[in-house]
Amino acid sequence: MFDVARSLTAALGQARRDLQTAERTAVRAQRGAGGRTADAAMAATARAALFSEALLGAVRARLAEIKAVAK
Repeated sequence: MFDVARSLTAALGQARRDLQTAERTAVRAQRGAGGRTADAAMAATARAALFSEALLGAVRARLAEIKAVAK
């Protein structure tokens, strides 16, 4: 079986950083600082959160495959 744990781990780390960056941008936009509008910042945060959820789904699927093989 092809092991994708390393690629998923790296992707999850990057997704975490992207989400944190988007959150900080949204906070700055809400305060009126920064060049982006609050709506654009919130959209970027939502996009980062959805990507993180997709990666978590991939991790869950991988763990389910491992569980099925281990039985």
